[in-house]
Amino acid sequence: MNAKKIAVGFFFAGTVMTSAQALSALDKGLVIGNILIQGYQAIRGSGEKKPDPTAKTVDSFCFKNKMEEKITIKLTGKPEGETVTKELVIQKDGKECTYNLPKAIYQYEILLSSKDVYKKGEYNVYEETLMTVNHD
Repeated sequence: MNAKKIAVGFFFAGTVMTSAQALSALDKGLVIGNILIQGYQAIRGSGEKKPDPTAKTVDSFCFKNKMEEKITIKLTGKPEGETVTKELVIQKDGKECTYNLPKAIYQYEILLSSKDVYKKGEYNVYEETLMTVNHD
């Protein structure tokens, strides 16, 4: 956060406060509260983290289970020639993540609790993702 944005924020806050003198006490409270919230958001930032295109890993890759039973997710990929395998067991209405997963194209299998294959495919992992597994 640079000093220009903070200075502009205080300038606008002073301008609003000057015009707020003609407002009732409740209106002044609302104006001040709004200024405080906007100032906090400006200092904190938008909260949206943009993926780093040069990063070799994604921070998190998550699955949410909306099936009627627990499922197992098997991921296999070969980033930079090295085989990476992950296995996640996800309870009904649960969520599981793998962290610092190398960017690559991964083969996936979704297995039901009976060990039957529900779905197979591949997915290009290049940014943080939350995948939801639903019953068709």
